[in-house]
Amino acid sequence: GFKTRFQVYTVPGQIFYNASRKVILKGVDGVVFVADSDPDRFEANLESLETLNTNLIEHGYHLSTVPHVLQYNKRDLERVVEADYLKECLNQYKVPDFEASAISGVGVVETLKSVTKQVLSRLSAQ
Repeated sequence: GFKTRFQVYTVPGQIFYNASRKVILKGVDGVVFVADSDPDRFEANLESLETLNTNLIEHGYHLSTVPHVLQYNKRDLERVVEADYLKECLNQYKVPDFEASAISGVGVVETLKSVTKQVLSRLSAQ
């Protein structure tokens, strides 16, 4: 019975884009955190996730209560961080998570379906 409209924004993880991420998070209904599976980006993933939660807090939200999913992207690379280790380090709220490759499209639709389902479920409960 809902008339829905989805606005999807993407912002690179580099700290340079933090101001943009803050603006985009105002009034957010759901979040997809895309982690880079490249071992050289592991620390940046941790920093980006922490920054995401800090920015959410500035708008009165918290990652523990905002519908969100994690996507472990670039699973098609030759060298990747083990998915179980990414889950252990990044998925502290045990939300749905997906292995993906944006280039091939693997895991992308599943990720979006999952966050959409969470958002709609939350909105229907209000």
